[in-house]
Amino acid sequence: MAKKILIVFIIFNLSVAVFFAIFAFIKYRQVVVKVNKNPISKEITPTVTPTPDPNKPFAIALMGYGGGVHEGGTLTDSILVAQFIPLEKKIKLISIPRDLWIPIPVAIGITKMSKINAAYTIGLDDKRYPNKEIQFTGLAGGGQMSKTVLSQVLGFSIDNFATINFNGFLKTVDTLGGIDVNVQKTFNDPLYPIEENINDPCGKTDEEIAALTATMSASKLEEQFTCRYENLHFDKGLQHLDSLTALKFVRSRHSPEDGGDFNRSARQKLVIEALKKKIISLNFISKLIPFVNSLAGNLTTDINLEQMQQLISKADEYQSYKIESYPITDNNLLIDTKSFDGQFILIPKIGENNWTDIKNFVSQPTATSSSNLN
Repeated sequence: MAKKILIVFIIFNLSVAVFFAIFAFIKYRQVVVKVNKNPISKEITPTVTPTPDPNKPFAIALMGYGGGVHEGGTLTDSILVAQFIPLEKKIKLISIPRDLWIPIPVAIGITKMSKINAAYTIGLDDKRYPNKEIQFTGLAGGGQMSKTVLSQVLGFSIDNFATINFNGFLKTVDTLGGIDVNVQKTFNDPLYPIEENINDPCGKTDEEIAALTATMSASKLEEQFTCRYENLHFDKGLQHLDSLTALKFVRSRHSPEDGGDFNRSARQKLVIEALKKKIISLNFISKLIPFVNSLAGNLTTDINLEQMQQLISKADEYQSYKIESYPITDNNLLIDTKSFDGQFILIPKIGENNWTDIKNFVSQPTATSSSNLN
C-alpha cells in the first residue's frame, strides 16, 4: 500500500512538473517569435558554422506601442536602437522620431512612403498586406519590417528587436517597485489624454463639434475638449515614479516647457537609465527569463533563449559600458514638412530618402552627450 501511495505521489509530482514546463514553454512561445523563411533545399555537403566573434558589434531595436484593439494600437511611437560595441565598451543609443518618412516594402518589389512608426503595424498585418516578402509575415513580421527600414536609415544591420506595450511597461515598473528618475526640468502638460474620456463631447452638441472640427487645427481642437485631458506636473530632480506616473512621464507631448516628440525621446532615455539602475540594484538579472515569460501578450522579441542567456551572462560586463546618445532631430539632421496627403512628416535636410548624413552621424566615434552605466 505504501509503495502504491509513493508511486502515485511521484506520478502526481511529475505530472505537475510537466504541466508547468509546458505552461512555461507556451508562455515563452508567446513572447519569442521566429521569422518566417522560404523552404531551403537540403545541401549535399554540410556547412561548418563559423564561431561567432564576441567583439562584433550588434544592435537591438527597442520599440513601444499603445496596444489595445483601437485603430493605431500597434504604431510604434517610441523607437530606440541600442548598438553594442564591445571593443569600445560602449552602447550607442539612437532615438528615431516616429514621423520619419520612409519607403516601406508593402509587397514584393513595391514600397509605400509612410511614417516609420507604421512599419511594425504593416509587418503584422497580413490581411491588408498579403503580398509581402515572407520574412515580413507572421508574428515576427512587424519586427522584421522595422529592423529592415531602420537598417536602411542607419546604415548598419539590426540584429534583434523587442517591443512592449503600455500594459507590459506598467507591469515591469510595478514588479520593480517603481523607479527613480532624474527629471531634467520642471514641466507641465495640460493636455495629457484620459483614455476613458477620449471621445467625450464635453457637453458640446454634434453641430458644435462639426463646426469646430471644420475650422480648427488638431492642436487647437484638442484645447476645446478640456474634459478629455488632465494636467501633468513634474518637478526637476530625482523623483520616485510608480508605473502609471512613469508611463505618463514618457508619453507626455504637449508641455510648453518640454513638449514634442524629441523631448519625449529624451525622457524615454532617462527612464531606460532608471530601469537599468533598479534592475542592477535588485539583482534582478538572474530572474529575467521567468519575468519575460510573465509578460506574454505584452512583450514580443526575436531574441531566443540562448541569446537571452548570453546577454544575461555578460550583464556585469555591460554595466561598465558607456552609453552615448545619438538623437536624430530637426535640430541637426531633419526638417519638418507635409506629405502629399497632408501628414506632418520629417525628412532629411539633404533630401527625402537620402540617409547619408544620418549614417555619417551615427557612425561617429563620439556623440553629443554621454553618461556612464554605473
